[in-house]
Amino acid sequence: MNVRIAKSRHGPAPASVIGKTAARGRGHLLRFAAAVLLAAASLPPSAGALERDSLTIATTPAGTLFFSIGGGFARTFQASLGVRVSPRPYGSPSRCIPLLNQDDVPLALVSSVDAARAYDGLAPYPSANRDVRLIARVLPMMNGYFVRADARYRSFDDVRGARVVYELRGSHAQTLLTDAALATGGLTVADIEPVAAAHVVESIEALIEGRVDVAVSALGTAAAQRAHASVPGGIRALALGALADDAFMAARVPGARTAIAQPGPGMAGVEAPTLVAGYDTFLAGNAALSDDDAYAITMALVRGWEALQQDYPALRALSARDLLVPDAHIPYHPGALRAYRELGF
Repeated sequence: MNVRIAKSRHGPAPASVIGKTAARGRGHLLRFAAAVLLAAASLPPSAGALERDSLTIATTPAGTLFFSIGGGFARTFQASLGVRVSPRPYGSPSRCIPLLNQDDVPLALVSSVDAARAYDGLAPYPSANRDVRLIARVLPMMNGYFVRADARYRSFDDVRGARVVYELRGSHAQTLLTDAALATGGLTVADIEPVAAAHVVESIEALIEGRVDVAVSALGTAAAQRAHASVPGGIRALALGALADDAFMAARVPGARTAIAQPGPGMAGVEAPTLVAGYDTFLAGNAALSDDDAYAITMALVRGWEALQQDYPALRALSARDLLVPDAHIPYHPGALRAYRELGF
């Protein structure tokens, strides 16, 4: 450090004065250092370093809600844990879960429906994925079926004969949800013209281009908002049929339920309170993820939750305590449970 010594008209300052000045400077430095230590002590503790130098979060394609939220999680984990974190898009949650058995993809955003079926080895999974572990419930999802705003279809009671996106390739769970939605109107796949799409972005594109009458996408996605802006007159969310209730949905698709979609910013196509299909979104990991890493990831997620909610309104439906759900079908990672216990959840 360069120190400039001021000279008086009478020559250099006496040594005694310089000594006193230096002593006062040391005193200031000591008080400053003490203040810094006190401030550091008052900050929340770090989530801790990871044993690995990078993390990958498997998500659905760019433009979907899962991909957007996955990017937010990546930034939060990278800032808190000091490692490189990136979302990696795949076609559907069904394709993400088997990747959790590979060490280069330790995390994935998946639906509760997919997670339950994967864990038990139900179709489309050829065998049980017993290495799946839950880190957190992060988002209650609402499954949206959209029509053009000027269409005659108002609910699943009256979609007979419509061209409906029935299958998202690689997402057997979505087909099950569509079967259940049709059943709420007393219909089956034989009563519609089923259409397949690669993923929800392609599904919405088909609606924009007029190739289908009913498209599927989660409510509140960028894809739905783009469709609302692209289609003359906008789009409208289709309601479930008259038979719909929680028991009806859960009996047909374990992990599913009903939900009420409310009009609001970002909820393209929701003109009035609308009864739709609902389920949970999980941040899942694999058993190969070490307990310490799962603990650090969970701590980083909880501590960054309020900031994430500011950036992603969809996350505001859950408090940090709601990340721990008591009735999940798949087991929590032991490292995540350790974090929740320390936090008093």
